[in-house]
Amino acid sequence: MCDNAEISSRKLRVATRQSALALAQTKMAADAIASAAGVDYELVPLTTEGDRRLDKSLASFGGKGVFIKELEVALLEGRADIAVHSLKDMPAEVLPEFKIAAVMNREDPRDAFVARGRAQGTKFMDLPAGARVGTGSIRRVVQLKSLRPDLEYVPIRGNIQTRLNKLEELDGVVLAAAGLKRMGLEDQVTEYFGTEQVLPASGQGILAIETLSLPDPNRHPEDDRIQDMLSRVNHLPTYCIAIAEMAFLKALNAGCQFPVASFAEFVDATGSATVAVAKKMKIRGIYWDEKSGSLLKASIVGEVDVANADACKRARELGVALAGKIRAQL
Repeated sequence: MCDNAEISSRKLRVATRQSALALAQTKMAADAIASAAGVDYELVPLTTEGDRRLDKSLASFGGKGVFIKELEVALLEGRADIAVHSLKDMPAEVLPEFKIAAVMNREDPRDAFVARGRAQGTKFMDLPAGARVGTGSIRRVVQLKSLRPDLEYVPIRGNIQTRLNKLEELDGVVLAAAGLKRMGLEDQVTEYFGTEQVLPASGQGILAIETLSLPDPNRHPEDDRIQDMLSRVNHLPTYCIAIAEMAFLKALNAGCQFPVASFAEFVDATGSATVAVAKKMKIRGIYWDEKSGSLLKASIVGEVDVANADACKRARELGVALAGKIRAQL
C-alpha cells in the first residue's frame, strides 16, 4: 500500500486509553496519519491507572502521569509504534526515552458549563447561591470561585457520560469543550467560558502523538519512517503553542496537583487572536498562591514565527519567561 516496507507489511500500532473519548480522539489522529502516509493502522487499547482509580483525586496518587504510563510501557516493549494522548493529561516534561513527535490542530480549548435542565438555559452566573457545581479540576475551582464564591464545588471524576449523569444530583458540571465536541455532545453545552473568565488547562484541546526518542544513529530505518509519517500531520502552530504552555508548567515545577494553567495563542499586531499566519504569540498564565490566598496572573507577548527554524526555541523561551513573571509575584 505504500513505500514504507516494514510498516506496510503490518499495521501501524497505535496505543490508546480505552475510554470512549480516548478511542474517538485516537481514531481521529490515526485516520489523519493513515490518510497522509498511506498506511493502515490498528488500535492498541489499554487501561491506565488513572482510569482504574476513579474513587480518588489525581493529586492523591501520582498526578498526570497515571494516564500515560501504560501506553509508554507499550512503546518500550514494542507492542505499539505510537501513542495518542490528550496533552493536558501529560506531565510538563516526558521521560527522556520518549518524545512528542507531533500534535494535531487544536480543538476548542475552552471550558464548558452544562446546567441541569439545560432547556431552561440557566447560565453559570444565574445559578442561585449554594448551587452545587461538579468539576474534577482544582484549576477550574479556584477560577470559578473568583466568579461565584457563593457556590458549592463538588469533585467529580470519570468519563464524560459519567460526569453528565451527575446532573441528576448537581445543578451543573464543568467540562472541557473539546471532549464534548469530539464526542458529538456539543448540544449539551449551556454556555462556554471565555478564556478571560476561566483559563484552560495547559494543552487543553490538543492531541499529542508520542513515540520513542531516537538518539541512536544506527536505529532501524522503520523508526525514521514513523517519524516521517508523523511530520506529515504535525500542526506546527499548535506544536509551538504546546511547547510554550508545557514550558510554563515545567518552569514552575507544576503538575495537576497545583491550580496552575497557561494558554498560548497567536495574535495580530493589535494583540487580538488570529487564525491567520502570525509572527507573535501571546501566552497567559495563572498560579494559585496558597500562602497569600490569591490567584496570580501574568501574560507576555513575543516573536514566534513558525516559518523560522527557531520557532520552537522562541516558544519555549516565552513559556519560561511567563513563569518568571509569576514567580516574581510570590
